[in-house]
Amino acid sequence: MRAVFVALLSLLLLCAAACGGAQKTGSYAEDARLDYEKAMVAFDEQDCLVAEPLFKKIRANYPYTRYAALSELREADCLSIQDKHAEAIEIYQRFSKVHASHESVPYARFRAAESQYMQIPSEWFLSPPAYERDLRAARDALKDLRRFLLDFPYDDKYQEAVKMERRTLELLAKHELYVADFYLEREHPEAAIVRLESMLATYEGSGYEPQALLLMGRTQLMLKDRTSAHATFRELMARYPKSGSAAQAERFLVETGG
Repeated sequence: MRAVFVALLSLLLLCAAACGGAQKTGSYAEDARLDYEKAMVAFDEQDCLVAEPLFKKIRANYPYTRYAALSELREADCLSIQDKHAEAIEIYQRFSKVHASHESVPYARFRAAESQYMQIPSEWFLSPPAYERDLRAARDALKDLRRFLLDFPYDDKYQEAVKMERRTLELLAKHELYVADFYLEREHPEAAIVRLESMLATYEGSGYEPQALLLMGRTQLMLKDRTSAHATFRELMARYPKSGSAAQAERFLVETGG
């Protein structure tokens, strides 16, 4: 009888501990939810000076709730809003690695690419054109945008990413044309051809292919390589027959006996 009593008492104690733990867990999750909602009020009002420390506090105090991961994303969003793009990118990329199966990974990947894009030099009338400046951010943005488009073709941000990719392609292609002209002005035609070949291979779809092919053909003529120049002009005319560059290529062919 005593053994039965002891067993029942132990069972009651276990139940009490389990119930108390469940109550504690429920309170823990509820507190996290309430704190997250409070932080989101400030975030929705674009008040990141208030929201960002609240999200950090949620991550520290409630690391085992879904709100910790969500707060990590919102913290990165706040950094992006404040133009702290390098810090935001680091968090977005870390989120995508640590929470690889999270439903918000496509969002984090897009926002990381967008933050790269936002660091591309902007056009300003007192500054050199963007394509003449350091375009490391543009190359990083293009890489991230292409990966996003490949991995998430049905995401609702897909079309927006396509537009950013196109603008980035155009800028990078213009930069390669600028560098090729730079080499030609300094009488380095071989280096100019290398840059043009790289541009055509790397930035396909930029819209500057006709100009690049025309410049390449003219440079090949400068080097007295008529065979290569004629092949380049014919490629231009075949691929982009309606472009103004095609008409110029045809004229060069006629003038040089092609």
